[in-house]
Amino acid sequence: MKQLAIDALRHRYEAQKKSAKYILTNYLQNPTAIGEHPDLLAEMDKALESWEEASSRLEALDEITDDSYPSLFD
Repeated sequence: MKQLAIDALRHRYEAQKKSAKYILTNYLQNPTAIGEHPDLLAEMDKALESWEEASSRLEALDEITDDSYPSLFD
């Protein structure tokens, strides 16, 4: 059960990173996407913030789930 919860969180954050990367790549490579958002830089900043948040959470999850830390599930 413990590993299932850890894996679910890891997948959630990896999906968040991929989604943010897709959005950024789409804005940078697809000129038609730009017309849909008048404040393109703000939208790109949101996507980058989402990617950064997910990366940070993945890093924290890896650090916290290290065997040297006590688990709430034990």
